[in-house]
Amino acid sequence: MRSSSRKEFGAMPSCRAAANKPPMTEPSSLSNKRRKTAMTPSRTVVLLEDMIFEVLLRLPVKSILRFRAVCRSWAVLLSSKDFCSLHVATSKVLPPPEPRLLVVSPTATPGTTTVCSYSPSDELRDDLLFTIDSSRGSSVEVVTPSPCCGLTLLFDAGARAYYVCNAATRALARLPPYRDPGHVATAGLGFEAQTKDYKVVRLINGYSYERESLRCDVYTPGADCWRPAAGGVAFKWSKLANAAVDHAVMNKIPPVFANGLLHWLINPSLLIRRPRAAIITFSVADETFGCVPSPPFWGLKEHQRPWSQSEGEHLAVMDDQVCIVRNLRDGSGPHGPALEIWGLLNYGSGDWSLNHRIDLSGHIGRELSDPQVVRVIGSVGNCRSGKKIAIATSKHWVHDNFQKKVHTYDPRCQVLQCIHSVTETHTSASRLIPGSRFSLFEESLAPVHKTDEDLALPSTLAKATIKKLLLQSESDILPVFQCK
Repeated sequence: MRSSSRKEFGAMPSCRAAANKPPMTEPSSLSNKRRKTAMTPSRTVVLLEDMIFEVLLRLPVKSILRFRAVCRSWAVLLSSKDFCSLHVATSKVLPPPEPRLLVVSPTATPGTTTVCSYSPSDELRDDLLFTIDSSRGSSVEVVTPSPCCGLTLLFDAGARAYYVCNAATRALARLPPYRDPGHVATAGLGFEAQTKDYKVVRLINGYSYERESLRCDVYTPGADCWRPAAGGVAFKWSKLANAAVDHAVMNKIPPVFANGLLHWLINPSLLIRRPRAAIITFSVADETFGCVPSPPFWGLKEHQRPWSQSEGEHLAVMDDQVCIVRNLRDGSGPHGPALEIWGLLNYGSGDWSLNHRIDLSGHIGRELSDPQVVRVIGSVGNCRSGKKIAIATSKHWVHDNFQKKVHTYDPRCQVLQCIHSVTETHTSASRLIPGSRFSLFEESLAPVHKTDEDLALPSTLAKATIKKLLLQSESDILPVFQCK
């Protein structure tokens, strides 16, 4: 990490490289203290620059936002896409903080929705991030319960508008109006590694009388409208994609992003024969479609399975691996009621491995068997502290009231813990699956829109400014860190 970050920004050699240089020749009469003083000027600057950069990468987002106000050079450094990417990569290897959630809540004021961050350790106080004033009551929902590079996609069903937000920076961007608002459609959020920008992708099912049975629209930051996908939609993908869109809309199952691809799960119950693929993919960079072969646990008569069994199957991303979550809560599996999480090993061959099996007996069974909706939304923690699986549930109570919960499951000791519980009111018919109103919280500096700095400052100039900053002398940099 250290050497790669230096190469990325064209900065000074790392501390290790500086330490390996041959020592300076000095008279033997100098004392140890004098010798140390004589050797330090150049090495101290290199060490200081290296330490400053490593410290900056490990700061929380809240502190980095404050440091951007120190001067223009710091603003350029801490706002650059390269620094944001390195900050995300560094945060993944640091000890993880406790799980936090982004929670969307209607307010008593009509037409206003608040977005807050919630921490299980501080149940009495929610940290207000921002408000959405153009929404209608309880019409705002979370599209992506697992953030993409720290970004979350929201949808206001009342205004038919999408939003992209960064919970850590409290930034919010409303996307332009999209075409075909009355069509059945599903949307996902992806991130392009080369440009370091997000893209929002909509798959739209056409009507039977329309020429196009499937359309794909893309939004990129800075654009004033949606546009058709560059690669178009080949006819061979239409049937599979139509089934994926129907499954996503009817069961509130959004696509997931991993390995540069958006993934939609295909529901075999919506087809007249067993599909040759289980997942349809969309390359965020190339804007082309592909597919993943059907897993081994899909039998020859998979398309004849009852709807109650197939509707609960969904995708999740854990440790950057795409997973299918099998809904076997009805005991149809060989080992009784369970949730099985299968990880994709190879896109070409469609090889899968059983990563986790959650036995739904005892206390865990009571918590996860009763709700109508159970969704694995990701994982929290890391390999050092121990990974936990995040599971969201929704149970219909009476009228339009639903009890929503978020649990963490520790596969090592098989312990299920509820970290958030709330009763929500949804104005839609109770027979429909309500949308989610919470997402996992992820620290990230990723911008939600093109800033004036992005538009005015070319990448080469930004890197030159960053290099100049990192090459500043000790006397120039130290006062910055002494500021209160």
